[in-house]
Amino acid sequence: MDVSGAILLVDREDEQGRLARPAILPNGYLALGSHYGDTLLLLDMGLTPPDDTSDLVIRVGERRFHCHRLILSTRCDYFKQRLAAGGGFADARAAELELPDADADAFALLLRWLYTGGAAIPPALALAVAELADRLLLPELCLAAQGRLMSGVQPSTIATALLWADARAPASVRLRVELKAWYVAHYTEVRRVAPEGIMRIMMASPALALELMDATHEAARQQHK
Repeated sequence: MDVSGAILLVDREDEQGRLARPAILPNGYLALGSHYGDTLLLLDMGLTPPDDTSDLVIRVGERRFHCHRLILSTRCDYFKQRLAAGGGFADARAAELELPDADADAFALLLRWLYTGGAAIPPALALAVAELADRLLLPELCLAAQGRLMSGVQPSTIATALLWADARAPASVRLRVELKAWYVAHYTEVRRVAPEGIMRIMMASPALALELMDATHEAARQQHK
């Protein structure tokens, strides 16, 4: 059974014998190997490995994540600073640390990326992952999440994405340019489906709202030439 409650029955046998020897990898995959050969089947089950080697717990909201200091410090500049003995953090050697104001699902995905070097980012989590990756000094993951955010943008999400990118310029200047172009191209649909998003931009960032209005008017003028 995976984390969503779905039941998967694995009943496979080849010339090397029936698959057995189950093991949960750090990335949440279920690994099955053959008895007599070198066959290895990997299934992305989103599982949590039973790990008694962890030496750190990260608490995000109500969830607790068992981690390894060495891996976090090696792969993430934020944790390299946070966990350093002489880094200026009083709780650097604490057995449990809290990561406030973070999305637990985004952190779970971020951990998978730290441990394995890759992770599929669902569109619904793209903004939360980008924000957390930016906060934890992971530019490569942040860039990947921004790309996923751009590929899945909708009229209902464009305002939130634009405000996020605008607040982090110039670091997110490329995403901001792409989101602005998308907004201009889909303005009619955005105004019809999500007018509250336009109002939110006007209230949160009048300068951005004016920039978008000018770009929209210019695009309309070019079309009627």
